Amino acid sequence: MRLEGKVALVTGSGRGFGRPVAVAYALEGARVVSVARTGSELEITEEMIRSKGGEVFTIQTDLANPDEILKLRDRVLNEYGKMDVIFNNAATSPWKTIDETTVDDWDRTMAVNLRAPFLLTKAFLGAMRGQGGGSVINVTSGAAVKGFVAEVAYCPSKYGLEGLTQCLALELKPHNIAVNTMGVAAPPGKGLKPTELTQEEADRMPAEVRARYADDESMVEAFREAWTFMALQDGDGVTGQRVSTRRLAEELERDGWDAVRERMRGRLTRAVYEPYEFPRSVRYQTREGGWRELSFE
Repeated sequence: MRLEGKVALVTGSGRGFGRPVAVAYALEGARVVSVARTGSELEITEEMIRSKGGEVFTIQTDLANPDEILKLRDRVLNEYGKMDVIFNNAATSPWKTIDETTVDDWDRTMAVNLRAPFLLTKAFLGAMRGQGGGSVINVTSGAAVKGFVAEVAYCPSKYGLEGLTQCLALELKPHNIAVNTMGVAAPPGKGLKPTELTQEEADRMPAEVRARYADDESMVEAFREAWTFMALQDGDGVTGQRVSTRRLAEELERDGWDAVRERMRGRLTRAVYEPYEFPRSVRYQTREGGWRELSFE
């Protein structure tokens, strides 16, 4: 119950990486604010949390709409009067090449993946500042460090999220607010369901395909410590770091919380651009869930 009494907002908690984070925070005693666009998926998350005795406040929200973010803020502050943890996990990717990507595709990807974390942090900044601190965790990925085919909007949004995090880590440290990025992960031998795969689509997959992906229970068991550790950081602890979920979980188990905190605190993260070999070909995912190959020979 290390998060008892704290309010934790988790976006994109209707499925994917966000749902087990919301469940883990509820198990740790947090009052979880569960946010996503699809109501039916939010209902599943709510049922899971309540079945485990956790507290959840479900708010269906389109994070691409700034007005809905402000309404979300008002509802949360009216209900709880505070905000301790913002876990910016919601993301979208059209899985299109530049020829296929429309301006609307680009704008929505930037709105959900980059603008929403900015707006949510800004919306709850007064509450966090007034209560003396908090933690903002922005979910990143490998798309924040190199380019991929058919991610012409997604990659720039994640690169931008890293820059936003570093700026906020500097600006908000005097207010005792930690701001970090945290990469997605799955337990060894498993994968994460694709970002755009809905719960309904996942349920229709053959059993042998579903078995390749990590389920919510295994995710909670593997990474509960890591997610809780990051939620409990503040401006005097770990801030401005780019954290690997799996590596952090392993280090916490091996070295303990105090040692890991002391090793990570007092540092920021600077991007280092390094050339690497141009591949002969690349496989890339399509929106339909299939794969294509682009050859450079």
